Amino acid sequence: MSYFFTQKNKLRKLNKTTNKLRIIILVFFLIFVSWPLAVLAHQPRIVESEKINVTKPEISKAYYGKLSGKPHIYIISASSSIDLYINILLPFNEGPEKNVLVKIFKDDQSLVSLSPSKEDWKEFFEPFGQSMYWQGPEFKIRADAGKYKILVQSREKNIRYVLAIGETESFGGIESLKAILVIPKLKRIFFNESPVSFILSPLGWGYILLLKVLALLLGWVILKVLKVSGIKIQKEYFKKFARHIMF
Repeated sequence: MSYFFTQKNKLRKLNKTTNKLRIIILVFFLIFVSWPLAVLAHQPRIVESEKINVTKPEISKAYYGKLSGKPHIYIISASSSIDLYINILLPFNEGPEKNVLVKIFKDDQSLVSLSPSKEDWKEFFEPFGQSMYWQGPEFKIRADAGKYKILVQSREKNIRYVLAIGETESFGGIESLKAILVIPKLKRIFFNESPVSFILSPLGWGYILLLKVLALLLGWVILKVLKVSGIKIQKEYFKKFARHIMF
């Protein structure tokens, strides 16, 4: 009976230790996971409303939206001077003949209108998402403090677009995790492509390699903990326990 309670106490300590290991490995994952995404130009965002407040407009972001008759309005409130960069793109399967108009205002006064014709669209391949785009005109100025409004509109309905705002690349662990979830979703609903193609990109196989390394590291740490603690457990329990930890 005492042996049973001793083993039970050891298993309880092991569970506490593995919980700590989960936190440590998660921290390392957040650090390492941001490395491949540092090469991306923009943080991906899926547009889910007709009015979007843009925070930190100098940090590069790509807004993936779909117009359904009404314009999408992007609001930037700058308390000081900023480097304002804007670029319009289309997914390649939309075709360069699509009609898209981008109007930029400062305090309700028009700054510029980007109305690309068919000849203005250039083919652009983004290697880390493995997707093709039509890249339209860019707009870049040193903008004074104030309120800026960007209107994206079209005479056509159900047209998809990408609005790139900002040029400063910045990826932390949380943004990296968001991108991992967003990019495969974009492949499916925005580009009409299989999410599996994301694995073929340098970013995709980089994460697979990273996860394999972390899995090997976790297995090695668990074996060391078991050896040091002197815990002997059944093989089937260990497999079940390992699957739970890895999940």
